[in-house]
Amino acid sequence: MNYSSRFWLYAPVCTFLTLAAIAMAHWWIVAGAFEKKLAAMKGHQAVPGIALDWDSVDVGGFPFRLDADFLNFRVQGAGAHGPFAWKTEKFALHALTYGRDQSVYEAAGHQELLWTSGNGVPGRITFVPGTLRASSIQDGRGLRRFDLDIVDLANSDFMIGRFQFHLRRDPDGKDLDLMVKADGMRRMTPANVQAYVTLNRIGALAPLLHGQSSWPQATAAWRAQGGTAKLSQVIAPGVDLDKALSPLY
Repeated sequence: MNYSSRFWLYAPVCTFLTLAAIAMAHWWIVAGAFEKKLAAMKGHQAVPGIALDWDSVDVGGFPFRLDADFLNFRVQGAGAHGPFAWKTEKFALHALTYGRDQSVYEAAGHQELLWTSGNGVPGRITFVPGTLRASSIQDGRGLRRFDLDIVDLANSDFMIGRFQFHLRRDPDGKDLDLMVKADGMRRMTPANVQAYVTLNRIGALAPLLHGQSSWPQATAAWRAQGGTAKLSQVIAPGVDLDKALSPLY
């Protein structure tokens, strides 16, 4: 076998092994940095006004993903009108170690959500979902998109067959689009709810989307600069959507 033949035989194998070694080294570097970030974040503010905590976490996903599985995951902080908190028995985060900055989240087991409405009244709900998944996409200007999808959201007082919440920053950076949808919502009678909300003048919300400002500070600045919310495509039999959406802004 001449030199040229040996080259074409071994070159692809060597290239593959080199790329594999680079990918593995990259994962260990990224995973190490991620674990250090988690350790620094535990029990402290992850972004202004919002703190994270958990009982334990396992990091994996080698060699192309980062997976973090949390036990008794807790979030608490300052919402638009007062404190909020969420805790879940199990929580998982999945992200690629290459490509765009996108993360996928899953939660399971008993959930508890506490919030403060626009008139300062505290609210509380506990439930067990069939599935609870979410995802976020970041870019140079912060959060670009967030999606939440819950199937079979239920407790002893109500049930929702499927609940969806979607947030998207418009490409021009002037508006923020929100969509809320609840299918098969049952209390007294079955109902479907759907609404689109557009928040204008979101320049004041840019620090919040970038994780550099607290929620109440950002919403106060947004309102001071004339920010308004416009409801459209509303289907809400028997539901006061302004009241239901008030904790957001």
